[in-house]
Amino acid sequence: MVLLAPSPSILQSVQRRTIRTLVVAQVLGAVGLAAGGTAGALLAQDLTGDTAAAGLPLALVVLGSGIGAVVVTRIMNLAGRRAGLTTAHLCGAAGASLSVAAAGLRDWPLLLGGCTLLGCGNAAVMLARYAAADLAGGRRGRSISTVVTAASVGAVAGPNLLGPVGRVARGLALPDATGLFLLAIPAFLAAALVLTVFLRPDPLLVARTGTSAGAPVAAPITALLAANGNIRLALLVLATSNLTMVAIMAVAPVQMHAHGAGLGMVGLMISAHIGAMYLPSPITGALADRLGARRVTSGAALVLVVAGTVALVAGSGLVGTVIVLLLLGIGWNAGLIGGSALLREAPIGQSQQTWAEGLGELGMGAAAAVGGGSAGLVLGAGGFAVLCLVAAVPCVLLLVLIATNPVAVEAAVEGET
Repeated sequence: MVLLAPSPSILQSVQRRTIRTLVVAQVLGAVGLAAGGTAGALLAQDLTGDTAAAGLPLALVVLGSGIGAVVVTRIMNLAGRRAGLTTAHLCGAAGASLSVAAAGLRDWPLLLGGCTLLGCGNAAVMLARYAAADLAGGRRGRSISTVVTAASVGAVAGPNLLGPVGRVARGLALPDATGLFLLAIPAFLAAALVLTVFLRPDPLLVARTGTSAGAPVAAPITALLAANGNIRLALLVLATSNLTMVAIMAVAPVQMHAHGAGLGMVGLMISAHIGAMYLPSPITGALADRLGARRVTSGAALVLVVAGTVALVAGSGLVGTVIVLLLLGIGWNAGLIGGSALLREAPIGQSQQTWAEGLGELGMGAAAAVGGGSAGLVLGAGGFAVLCLVAAVPCVLLLVLIATNPVAVEAAVEGET
């Protein structure tokens, strides 16, 4: 059965409503993300007394995000964006609650479990960019960038609240770093409520109108990878960008704290880094639409290489760390926007598209888990400059790959399989 496709005016109206709803949900959900990064590293060090453990919470947040994304995209494939994103936000709230309990009980393994579940909230914020692209037509880059930019409001505000919410946590006889986890609980719950009430009609279900009705069938992963060279490149860019960014960011709060920065200063500097991750989105989105996503991904790899090597010049002190973090954020943004737009350009069916999105998030999560999990060990063994150089190596390899394969191999997969 084939359903009648909506008129262009109806599609534009639904797209505007979708973007407005996603923007509000992104602001709320992104506030909760600061807990896993900034607060997680500090709380891990507080519970274990070991710098090497500082990178594990963020690594598990991103790993949980990748695993959760696979489950969430399965839900989306069956029931639409609203069901998937709402479920992910609720799981994020549950993860934040477990992390608060871990702080109160001084239970290190429970913190790791909470951070893993918290990653589902991260998956919701990240996957929302694809919901923005469902009805975007030729403005995919700009639509994706709008939602990513919206996340910057909450993501930048979150770390800056480290000091005030830390005092609230202290009043509850909890470590100061627990404050951001306390804040994450209502933030994720509010985002879930907004999506449940206002993300109607569902953009993914509307996008499928006009195609063959019936239950969507997912293509095998091997078929997706073989179908289009842009998919392979997009997945590699997303994973590499996250690997480099998380490896350095995971231990940056500890590095700055060791050079005399207090919690307020650490929160401010991480906010600047997160701002660099999200605020360039309108520019990178416009560039992806105008120049092509592939060129944007090349620029991303180049900036990340510069970020990884600048510590040799600027040093590993507070100033050098901040410069690295700002460049790191810009490079990650270009990798995320460029890689996501490249993934959405692949000529594959709608249900296959959601599986490719989940695969991309899983790759980002796995790569970040490797980077974040080993960051503390490399920092302890060789210092911050060595860590930055090691983290830049995958980006150098990515640049070589792009340069030696200038044309993406494209083979369309017709219809739904």
